[in-house]
Amino acid sequence: MKVKKFLTFFLLITLFSCNESSTKKILTDSTGEQNEIILVIDDNVWEGAKGDTLRKIFQLEIDGLPQAEQFFNLVQINPSEFSRFFKTHKNIMFIGKDYKDSYTKNKWAKNQIVMYLNSTSNEHEFKKSCVKTFNFLYRKELENIRASYKMSHNTEARKQIKETFGINVFLPTEYYVSLKEKNIFISDFHSFNEKQDLLKYILIYDFLPDDNENIQKQIVRKIDSILKQKIKGSIEGTYVQIDKRMPITEINGLYRGMWTLENGFMAGPFIMKSRYIEDRIVISLGLVFHPNENKREYVRIFEAIL
Repeated sequence: MKVKKFLTFFLLITLFSCNESSTKKILTDSTGEQNEIILVIDDNVWEGAKGDTLRKIFQLEIDGLPQAEQFFNLVQINPSEFSRFFKTHKNIMFIGKDYKDSYTKNKWAKNQIVMYLNSTSNEHEFKKSCVKTFNFLYRKELENIRASYKMSHNTEARKQIKETFGINVFLPTEYYVSLKEKNIFISDFHSFNEKQDLLKYILIYDFLPDDNENIQKQIVRKIDSILKQKIKGSIEGTYVQIDKRMPITEINGLYRGMWTLENGFMAGPFIMKSRYIEDRIVISLGLVFHPNENKREYVRIFEAIL
């Protein structure tokens, strides 16, 4: 009798487990680029003032790039055109009168964000909602990039950087560590063939600040000194410098601008972060040379991992 009761109980548990697993939602991987947003919005709204606000905020050009590149690309479609084909995209934004400002994760696919904005709010409130959504997506993209490199990176280099400078840098495994000194770390990656010339550097440096000099001027001057000594061109007398002819922007210790090869003909964008670690300033710098190609991907990775 006990055996019979046990078998009955076992069968009930098995059936319950099968029903539970069969009703569980199985999601496919999300598709599309991280910086692309499927925007589901009526044509008349898209072509009006709200559309202008969306374009100004989400399609803002990134500072410090040699050619115009945007933070996000908006792909606008009408609600009637939104089909199963679009449902697996990483980023989807619905804008309409029946929505409340909100978002949900993994609605139709893994690693997906679906956002909703109300189109009837006044212009000021709508702009605030757009800025909030932009910041959320921007931060999420950086987190995803950092998480991917955290899973696979040069662990030995990360440990050394942490011990020397007090910061975590998830150096991609493709980089070659070319210099390790007391207060300087340099790594590089170079891929050259008939179709492309791609050159990337990551440099970390720290120094004691001088209270009598503007901190931003100190940072640029110190970095220029290191670049002149350590990152030279292939021709005698050429070396990398921060390009003072181009604007350098700084927000919360994050610098964007252009570098140039003195006495040469190379240039490209850089991303630089400055941090106070105890009594020192730690600088982490990423620069890229990839002529005639978009650079957004590279500077975004620098921003995420440095």
